[in-house]
Amino acid sequence: MERLDERAGVDEQVRRILRERAESLAQAESEEHAVETRGLLLFRLGEETYAVGVESVREIVNGFSVTRIPCVPAHVLGVINVRGEIVSVIDLAAVLNVGSSAGRSREEEEGSGIIVRSEDVTAMLVVDEIGDIIDVPMASVEPPLSALDRAHAEMVSGTVYQNGQLVAIVNLARILQPIGEAA
Repeated sequence: MERLDERAGVDEQVRRILRERAESLAQAESEEHAVETRGLLLFRLGEETYAVGVESVREIVNGFSVTRIPCVPAHVLGVINVRGEIVSVIDLAAVLNVGSSAGRSREEEEGSGIIVRSEDVTAMLVVDEIGDIIDVPMASVEPPLSALDRAHAEMVSGTVYQNGQLVAIVNLARILQPIGEAA
């Protein structure tokens, strides 16, 4: 009889341990979901790494032919035809006032571009190299560096460190703002 009581006590102890473990694992999972993240597409311009939010990226284009348009700002290279849709092509290096390491014409067919969209505008940003897609915690996104000049600071919405390297997040709302509507 004593042996049965002892066995029942062990079973109860095992159940209690398993219940605590299950509750602990369930809590850890819910904590993982509590961390809000943001997806970023990395790309390179010159020696610097930049990013755009993946929610604004429509597609990546490798190899394109730009048709020039007269009387547009220097950073607007022209337009491309993407499956029947005419898309403006923006030289992001010129907008951000950074050098391109590609050392080639921005209208070359071997170039890389990211087609991005806002509510009203779809455009392709010409970049030197497309990188990875990463998820970063929202808490790790910091405001743009105060050392940037005002014009450049408007084009950057935030910064984040990725593998020890500072990555500037491009302010697409500002870059895709129609010409003449600058604040």
